[in-house]
Amino acid sequence: MVNSSSPPEPSGLDLSLINHASSWDRVASDYAGFIAEHAGRYAADALRLAKISEHDEVLDVATGPGTLALQAARITRVHALDFSAQMLEALRQQADEQQLANLSLQQGDGQALPYADASFDLGFSMFGLFLFPDRGRGFAELARVLRPGARAVVASWQPQDRIVAFTIVNSELGKEIASPSSGGLALADPDVFEAEMREAGFEVEIHPVVHVLETPSLDALWEGIKRSHVALAIAADQLEPGRFDDLCARIRVRLERELGSGRQEVEMPAWLALGRRR
Repeated sequence: MVNSSSPPEPSGLDLSLINHASSWDRVASDYAGFIAEHAGRYAADALRLAKISEHDEVLDVATGPGTLALQAARITRVHALDFSAQMLEALRQQADEQQLANLSLQQGDGQALPYADASFDLGFSMFGLFLFPDRGRGFAELARVLRPGARAVVASWQPQDRIVAFTIVNSELGKEIASPSSGGLALADPDVFEAEMREAGFEVEIHPVVHVLETPSLDALWEGIKRSHVALAIAADQLEPGRFDDLCARIRVRLERELGSGRQEVEMPAWLALGRRR
């Protein structure tokens, strides 16, 4: 028999908040700082795949801190959209510092794009669309705003069990989650990725790419992850302080056990899906 005066068991972590702009607002500045240089390599790959030119009108959906948008805006006109005001502010500051005048920012939903049909020659979503609650709608909206024959590049991580550091983080987070879901990782399967993009009206090629995230020490890697990982930010808000500290301690111990404490070189395999609008 349960004593009615006993305190309730702590509720599990609700990661549905990953789809709320406020969660990304919280990590925006640290996300831009930690991930920008590394993410820039995938952005450069995407721009090469898409064969960007100075005559193209470009859309970057779920731009985040604008890693791709900033590179593309050195070449041609770019429209960058994100639902996080703070991510867009981080991008705006970078654009001002780099004196990029041909970059237009828009706060909005990638599943309901505020643009007319057939408005763009190139479309991108770098590690954003794969997290949408309705990916099918995200792909369909991207197709809608592209001109016939236009190209799109969408990026997703490969299965994260190929990335030791994130396997550890996700494993420990999984112990705290109320209702685990793998929906956000579905595009890690290249067959699913291709099928969903084809369904939206694209001819599709899936390209594997790998870049190495380098940090001078395990501490630097862990601090970067802790400050920029949106699920950890949600955990910090939702879990009792002692419980969150325990989560972080478990992650840190496992990271050192698997990776050592010195310089880190973390391979980060991804998929770049190149689509041509039918």
